Order: sequence, then structure tokens, then C-alpha cells
Amino acid sequence: MANFSISLGFVDYLIILSYFVFALLIGVILKNIGSKSVRAYFLSDSKLSWWLLGTSMAATTFALDTPLRIAGWTRMEGIAKNWEDWVFLLGALFTSFFFSKLWRRTNVLNDAEFINLRYSGKPAAFLRGFRALYMGFIMNMLVIGVQLLAIAKIGALLFGITSASPNYELWKWGIAIVSGVTALSYCYLSGLSAIIYTDFVQFFLSLAGAIILAYFAVNHEAVGGLHGMVEHFKLYDPDKLNFMPPLKPAGIGKISLLVVIGYSAMRWWTQVYGGAEPGGQAHIAQRMLAAKTEKDSFFSTLWSSIASFGLKPLPWIITGLATIIIFPVASFSNHEEAYLATVNFVPTGLKGVVVASFFAAFMSTVDTRINLGASYFVNDFYRPFVDGTRTEKHYVKVGKAVSVAQILVALCMLFIVDNMRSFFYIYAGIGSGAGLVYILRFYWWRISAWSEIAAMSAALVCVIIFRWGVYGTDAEFTNHGFEYMFISFFAVTAFWLLVTFITKPTTPEKLKAFYRTVKPGGPLWRPIANELKAEGIKSPDNLKVAFVGWLFANPMIFGILFGVGGLLLGNVTNGIIWIGVSIVSGLITRWAVMHIADDK
Repeated sequence: MANFSISLGFVDYLIILSYFVFALLIGVILKNIGSKSVRAYFLSDSKLSWWLLGTSMAATTFALDTPLRIAGWTRMEGIAKNWEDWVFLLGALFTSFFFSKLWRRTNVLNDAEFINLRYSGKPAAFLRGFRALYMGFIMNMLVIGVQLLAIAKIGALLFGITSASPNYELWKWGIAIVSGVTALSYCYLSGLSAIIYTDFVQFFLSLAGAIILAYFAVNHEAVGGLHGMVEHFKLYDPDKLNFMPPLKPAGIGKISLLVVIGYSAMRWWTQVYGGAEPGGQAHIAQRMLAAKTEKDSFFSTLWSSIASFGLKPLPWIITGLATIIIFPVASFSNHEEAYLATVNFVPTGLKGVVVASFFAAFMSTVDTRINLGASYFVNDFYRPFVDGTRTEKHYVKVGKAVSVAQILVALCMLFIVDNMRSFFYIYAGIGSGAGLVYILRFYWWRISAWSEIAAMSAALVCVIIFRWGVYGTDAEFTNHGFEYMFISFFAVTAFWLLVTFITKPTTPEKLKAFYRTVKPGGPLWRPIANELKAEGIKSPDNLKVAFVGWLFANPMIFGILFGVGGLLLGNVTNGIIWIGVSIVSGLITRWAVMHIADDK
């Protein structure tokens, strides 16, 4: 039970209501645009600009629980604990420089249809249908359920309703239903078009809410501003302010330099992780496919990485640090709720903006999942396997019906589940070790549908064995994530490589058709590329330039985060050094970006 209660004023409620009305109006305004065809409903006819798409990607990865998790990590172990997330920047940028243009060339509707473009035969049909129903539709629906559970609990606290309040369960249900139905409504009416435009506003509203919260938390009388907060930690716990982790491990499950090096070397490309999958999948692939040009696809993913890793984390981190002083850990053990408790320090009016930002974060995740789940069901199960003879409007109607069904089923989870935190660990575990397949399927002709089936199966078996057999509890499974990453990678990779070489490859005709469409670069497509030389077909991509861009874009973005963070948190020398690193890296990155953007 929360040991605080938030109080809202009339103006706050008016601001929150205005946000809900705005979201609904966007759906109504764009209704005619989104309902013309399946491609219009799920991809906005692939006519969107990079700045809209990139902001939408950043908004979608900004889930409701993200600020709470980041602030909670900061309370527990300090700033350096956030390397658990930061290592995925390498994967996000890898997608930008090596995959964003390739995805746009495929011209498919989603990553499940990509399977049909890339592979041949019955294994490809099975894999497409399986991904559409299980990984795409059912798992997607579970994510929606998690978010509904989160908004039920967090929303009740934001409205001042605790578990001891009368009609607590009724409030939880009401908040979940109203929030979920609002997100469903504009998705139902206009599809991806409404999602992209609401995401654009949701991102800046969520960022504004985080900054407002950080400002008033830091200026609380117990903290005494940024200077007072920095002096407190310098005196009592200076390690909390370090962006870099300690050299020596501090214990099982604790962050250290060794863990960061290991994660940086492997985690971002071996593990499938929502929003930063190696090579791009799910909603990231959907956004790249919705871009009007290859250049827009590239710039959208690059901007998303800058926004997600360079701009968003600092306000959450600063608030998390302030809560350590305001709510000492000994008296306030729920690290994530401490972040919510700071809402009380915000004056009426601005408090409404902060609370609305939480609902915006919820909708920016759920709206995409609703649309994407419907896309998988309609395009990759219903149309190819059930009824492929109907009109475009019929399939749009089916997509809308599936959208409603997803929310209804997800809401039912509130009846049977009270805590779904473990779902995230299992979801991440299912994809652990399989990431290399999703990279190589674009860059190596020998990857087949059997490779993906083997990788998915082996990863699932690994997570079952280690979660329920070896470790036994969520806490143990999570604490041994570093070791599990290496074990799962070698086990899963060995299995799918073995399966790849003992099964038949994709047919030459399919491989040639794929190469003609996507034109992937690199030496691992040479046998196919040599056969197509007579047709004058070759890859336009310069992978050496892409590598330079990827290599320097990482310190450019980390330099923004660590530089601004250092200046704000009293380490001026380090801040200036990191800003310098960001500028120099940015100049080299710009050179690579201009070459990549100009490739024809």
C-alpha cells in the first residue's frame, strides 16, 4: 500500500480531460485517411516524414513504467545502474545505420510478412503464421494487459486512491477501461495515422511532465536545489552520482564495469528487446516501413535514438536522486512509488500536466500494440490462411474488430493477475540468444526459415529450464541475467547454426527475388549477387561508411547524456569533456550520415 496520497485540483482534472478529448479528436479528424485500405490503416500509406516517425518511436518506447523503473534503479544503486538500459543504444543505432534503408526497400506491411519475402516453402508459411498469432498477436496482447494493469494501479494513485480507499477496485477498473478505450478509439477510427500524430504530442507532453517533476522535486526544501542535492551526495554517498559503474562487482545482480563491458559486447545484439531489437522488429519495423523514403526511414531511427537515450533519461534520474533525500530508503522502501509521490510537490495546474503525461505514456505504448496486433492477425494469418479473396475495406473491418478483441481480452487479465512484472523478464528471456539470426537474415543468404524456428525454439527451452529449473524465482532469474545472457547465446546459437546447415536453404528463386528487392550489401550475399551481375543489380550501401557512422554516433549520444548530466550534477570537468566528445563524434557522424542519406 502506498504511504502517500496525491491531491488534484479542478484545473488539474480539466487538463487531464483535455488530453483525453484531444486524443479522441485526432482519431475523428484522420478517420477518412486511415480507413481507405489495409496499407493506409496499418502504415499510413508509407507517406510519413522522419521527424514524425522518429518521435513516435521514442514515444512508444517511453512506457508508463519507464520513469518509475529508471528512478527506482537510481534510488537503489545510483545513476550507473541505468546501464541496464543504456547498452541497448548500440542496438538501436545498429538498426539505423545497417537496417533502416533495407527495411524500407522490402515494402512489406510488417516484420511477419518479411518472412514470406525472405524464405520459401512450408517452413516459411508456418513461421509467418506462428509469428503472427503467437509472437505478434498473443504476446502483443499480453503487453497490452501489462500496461492496463499498470495504469489501473498507477492511475489510482495519481487520482489519490489507495488500496485502503473505498471502492478501490472499482476505481482501478474504471481507470483501466477509460484509458484503454480511449487509446482503442483513435486506433479504431484512423489506424496508424492517428497513432503517429498523438505519439508526437504524447512524447513532448511526457517529457514536459518529467522535467516539471524533476524541477519541483529538486527544489523541495529537504533537497535545496541542484547544488544542495549534489552537496548531500558528495558528503554521504558520492557513488550515487557516478555515470560509470564501479570497477569491482558489488554482488550478484549489481552493476559493475565488468557487467557493462559484457553487456556492451553482447547484450544489444544477442537479446531481442522491445524497441531496440537487433535489426529492427515489431513497432520499430512498422515505423520504418511507414516512411515515405529510405532517407526518412534512416533519419527517423537516428532521431529516435537521440531522443530516447540522449534526452529522456536525465529528468527521471534527477528525480530519483532527489527522492533519496526526501524519502529515505529506510522509511520508503518502494523505490518506484517514491517517484510518484513527488507529484504532490507540483502546484495545481502543472500537476495536471504531470498526471496527463503518465496517461500519455500509457497510450503511446498501448495504441501501437493494438494496431500492430491487428496488423499481424489480418495480414499474416487471416488473409493468407483463412480468406484472401475479400476487399480492402473488409480487411480493415476485421482489423478494427481484432483491435476491440485485444482490449477486451487484455482487460480480463485484471481479474486473474495482480502482479505481472515477471512477464517482462520472461518476455526478454524468450528472445535471449536469438538476436544474431535477426541480423544475419538480412546479410547472409544461407539463413532460412528453419534458422529462425530453431532460434526461437531453443531460446524458449532455455528460458523454461533456467527460470523454473535452475533459478526458481523471478529475483534469482533477474539477478543472474549477466550469466544467463552468455549461456543462452552459446546454446541458442549452436543449435540454430546446426539446424541451418542440416536443413535445406531457401530456394534460389526466392533468394534472387529478395536480393533484387532489398539489395543487401556485404560478402555473405556474394553467391547470389554474382548471379545477378548480368542484370546490373548491386547493393547501393557502403557498409564501411555505415560502420563509421554507427561507431561514432554512440559516443555522440552518450556525450549528450553524460555531458549535460555532469554539468547539472556538479561534475563540470567531466561534463565539458563529454560535451567535447559529443561534438567531435557528432562531426564524424554527420559525415557518415550525409554519405548514407545520399546513397542511391
